[in-house]
Amino acid sequence: MRNLLTAAATLAALSAGALAQDKITLANDDVLTGTIKTMADGKVTISSPLLGDVTVPMSNIKDMVTQAQVDLATKGGDLLKRRIVGVEGGSLLLEGDTTSLSLDSLAKINPPAATEPTWTGSLKLNALWTDGNTDRRAVGSSFDASMRREIDRISVDASWDYSEDKDQATADWKLNQRRTGGGLKYDYFLNKRWYVLVSSRVLGDTLADIDLRFSGGAGLGYTWIEDAATTFVTEAGLSYVNENYRSNTPSDDFVAARLAYKLSHAFTATTKLVHSVEAYPSTENVEDFFLQGKTEIVTSLTDSMIASLGHVIDYDNTPAPGFERVDNRVLLSVGWSF
Repeated sequence: MRNLLTAAATLAALSAGALAQDKITLANDDVLTGTIKTMADGKVTISSPLLGDVTVPMSNIKDMVTQAQVDLATKGGDLLKRRIVGVEGGSLLLEGDTTSLSLDSLAKINPPAATEPTWTGSLKLNALWTDGNTDRRAVGSSFDASMRREIDRISVDASWDYSEDKDQATADWKLNQRRTGGGLKYDYFLNKRWYVLVSSRVLGDTLADIDLRFSGGAGLGYTWIEDAATTFVTEAGLSYVNENYRSNTPSDDFVAARLAYKLSHAFTATTKLVHSVEAYPSTENVEDFFLQGKTEIVTSLTDSMIASLGHVIDYDNTPAPGFERVDNRVLLSVGWSF
């Protein structure tokens, strides 16, 4: 008699446990029981004691019931905490003051907790010293950082290069590179592809006779590719440009179009290619334009230490009188990522 009572109690407990599980009824009337973990991209994942995690397209689900409240994120950005008591007429039936929620407006069930946005980027250093027939000392640095949030993105960059050669006859050091520049850009996302932007950039280049070049403006950007390996964006807009020279060359200011693109592609988990071009053709004189192109291979040496090999070309179709149009730099750098 005691054994019979024990068996009955065990059976009752197992039955109660089964009844306490979440339940999904498929279109073919098969039933899955367990715990509904999440729903995203139109697919529901339920953890079954017998089958493990099972993912089912929402379109194949005829009915759904949860035993406890779940978090329901809508496409409009609202978050509800309700128990699902069924599916009817293309809507989730809910327990509480909100009695139904259209499946078309449902974005996720139990979405992952939002993480605080952080800055990511790198700081790189390069240096050169030679002694003998050629005496040269050079040093440089570059910095870039960005922070992306759900609705916007902030990007900042800066670079500095300095170099001197020693005159063998006089033993005097002669400047052959002093260049400082930086930029700031803000992107506001209109949707997954389009964004509006405002940007500004400054440059000082002693050997190119540029005391200060400033550009600032606004435009539109479009994201063509954005996945785990590759990102490709293009941007277009208008900018105000003001150029002041170190010599007696008169300063110049004009309105220019700003045309830019940036490609980032990861070859492996540790090595990637970054290539970008930013051009400013004047809207007042078709022959007056300048651009900068960057191509860089970056590889991780440790979790935080990186090395890079890059080529930078600066082209000014109308430089100060007596100066070259093209400047090329090839840089081997080491640095840190964050």
